[in-house]
Amino acid sequence: MKKRVLFVDEDQERNGSTVSLEYLVRGFRDRGYDVDVLTWKFRPRDGAALRQSANLIDGRRGPVTTITLCVHFAYSMSPFSWQGIRNILKDVVKFVAGFLIVRRVIRTLRPDIVYTNEYSVVQASVASRSAGIPAVTHIRSPLLRGKFGVRRRLISRFVLGNNARIFAITRQEAEQLSPSPAQRSRIQVVGEFVPPPPSRPAAQKRLRAAFSLPLRTTVVSMLGGIKPFKGTIDFLRAAQVLRDRSGRIVFVIAGSDLKEGTEEIRAYFHDCMQLAAPLRDLGAVVMAGEIMNPLELVAASDIVVSPSPQPHFSRPVIEAWSFARPVIAARTPHMEECMVDGVNGLLFQPGDHQELAQCIGRLARDPRLRARLGREGRKRVREDFDAKKNLDTIVRQCDELIGL
Repeated sequence: MKKRVLFVDEDQERNGSTVSLEYLVRGFRDRGYDVDVLTWKFRPRDGAALRQSANLIDGRRGPVTTITLCVHFAYSMSPFSWQGIRNILKDVVKFVAGFLIVRRVIRTLRPDIVYTNEYSVVQASVASRSAGIPAVTHIRSPLLRGKFGVRRRLISRFVLGNNARIFAITRQEAEQLSPSPAQRSRIQVVGEFVPPPPSRPAAQKRLRAAFSLPLRTTVVSMLGGIKPFKGTIDFLRAAQVLRDRSGRIVFVIAGSDLKEGTEEIRAYFHDCMQLAAPLRDLGAVVMAGEIMNPLELVAASDIVVSPSPQPHFSRPVIEAWSFARPVIAARTPHMEECMVDGVNGLLFQPGDHQELAQCIGRLARDPRLRARLGREGRKRVREDFDAKKNLDTIVRQCDELIGL
């Protein structure tokens, strides 16, 4: 009898969380599971890679276009603001609606196990447990701190109380749940998934042509689009500093933009675009927008930057390492745990665009240093982020939960 897993996809767009989910879905399928994914992605291209390995189920029901709770660390507005109050009220509705939707799908499919792709759809774990089916969840990012930490504690209790296994991508994601000694045995740190690069990678000349990038320049890329928690403005300010000195570096920003929302978000987007406009006219900055082939952009780059000032795991760092590309990252707790400054990357103080510019300039001038940092990064990927090894760990534990 074939095994069946139901994944609950927490994101409406395709981002780092979705990329990891794609590896998981493919891994479970290759190991003999029938795979279903309950998703709220409304653009076909965002779910295209998932559809290759799984049966996709549209989770939208009437006005419910997402069940993802507003408990991600990026939601920084005060709970006493109008937007903060709206988020709390929406979360109550989405929690109840999500529970009912997932419970209905479980009754129809009768999966052997339910896998939630992030804590922000924890109501799916509650629904699974209420149906007598084991649930597991991935913890990929920090929880919302909030004003008093009430939502943080509630989400932690729901995650710990309703999941038979919890896979955290770093030690910090695991510890933020504040588990009791008895609960620790259900939490395991399993690194993210990075497949080995192609044995015969495409020539950099062809890759750069695909992104309309000049060949005889140093290409410096960041993936994440224009978002406050991605540190985009610091990347642009560093580009401005270096553009004043040399025209031999091109800066690329790829990813979706966050341009609507609070006044703070709109102002951030406006400030970034104001900075980018003259640099784009000079050819120093390329706004690539959303791309379906981020790994090809990484391969086309000489340097990859993760300027996010917010503590969270940055997937582009390990993707760059898999191609032996050097990385510069903001000195956050996550990056300090992942990277050794001067050994497998360079770290700079969050928000310090002058120091970031110095790091970029240093690597741009020193190809030997770039090569050394890239080689050391690739070693780290092989040790801790091997897709096959980490997928085997997760699937094996899920097999044990369903008695295989």
